[in-house]
Amino acid sequence: MSFAKGALKDEQRRRIEANRKRALERAQKRNGVEPPSTSTASSTGAERTPAPSSTPVPTTSMNQIRNGFHLPNEEPSLKRPRVELTPEQRKRIEENRKKALEIRKNLAQNNRDATTTAPRPIPVPEGLKKAVEAQTKNTPGSKYEVPSIKRKDYIEFDFSTLTDSRGGFLNDETEPEVTADSLSLEQWKEKQKEQLIVKDLAPPIDIENAPKCFECGSLEIDPNLFTNFWQVRACRKCVKEKPEKYSLLTKTECKEDYLLTDPELRDVALLPRIEKPNPHGYSRMQLFLRFQVEQFAWKKWGSSEKLDEEWERREAMRIKRRDKKYNDQLLEMRKKTRAEEYTRKLRNGHSLGDRHVHDWSAPLSIPGEENMVKKRCIDCGVETEELVFNF
Repeated sequence: MSFAKGALKDEQRRRIEANRKRALERAQKRNGVEPPSTSTASSTGAERTPAPSSTPVPTTSMNQIRNGFHLPNEEPSLKRPRVELTPEQRKRIEENRKKALEIRKNLAQNNRDATTTAPRPIPVPEGLKKAVEAQTKNTPGSKYEVPSIKRKDYIEFDFSTLTDSRGGFLNDETEPEVTADSLSLEQWKEKQKEQLIVKDLAPPIDIENAPKCFECGSLEIDPNLFTNFWQVRACRKCVKEKPEKYSLLTKTECKEDYLLTDPELRDVALLPRIEKPNPHGYSRMQLFLRFQVEQFAWKKWGSSEKLDEEWERREAMRIKRRDKKYNDQLLEMRKKTRAEEYTRKLRNGHSLGDRHVHDWSAPLSIPGEENMVKKRCIDCGVETEELVFNF
């Protein structure tokens, strides 16, 4: 059946009206409303056209029928009946409403507490409160003091107290160094008295048995050498005049000049030393007395001549290792050059299997031998001797 643009026919109008009524009946059945009774068709099978009336007939669009939505101006019979709530349902709804209001009130209170900057009080157990109250009652006038927190119990490394020694590790000293600030007044006075025993020596009663300088016999000995280097008795004048004996050596000079090892230099029982701050910010500088270092070195190597021999032997070994390293590097460079030559030949299209053809020079006679000549290749330098037969 084809539809042409223009007015609808009577048959088309009747069919559209019948489809609309059937859709309306299905929607009413789905919503639980009894459909109104309709007049049956005549016995002849022809449908009667409804008589026009002044009452407006409610119309429903297809979207309203499909979605189950009706306009408010529809007939009262098409609206859903109002559901009445039981007293139990009303009671339950009221309880749920009160619970929701209480929850909202608590949330608002928590939000207000979170925005304030004042610290919230820490809850204290009842048992602790009773113990504190009992203690304050027994000791009138006293106030409970919270014990101090021991941070070392739960902090392993406190970076605010550690010092960076720039040696690849953090200096964590469990026992703090004893300084002048940590000493009491009595301890500081005792330490000053020990140092002033040598600095401010009283005139000796027995001059013959008083400590004197090794060199000149003077009574004005240097307190620095006397206290730090096993009571070395030398005056300041002799220390300045004889630097080959009383000068101070660093740890590096002892290792390089006298061939001493680190364990020997670390042993305080073998070699006394004084320590000074290093101006470059590294570990503390260690200074040794020259004649004590020489005595230990002569005892270790036997004599100064044997020490010189050991130094020459180590120097020769060092030069040998240096030459060997240089030769190894030179050989490696030659291998790379030869490999580059082969690569260049392959790149230029030459074959690696080409045989070398000697380009011999003119034969030269060998003096003292008859019928013997010598030839030499101009390219590779190989030499051969040949015997010439004269027929």
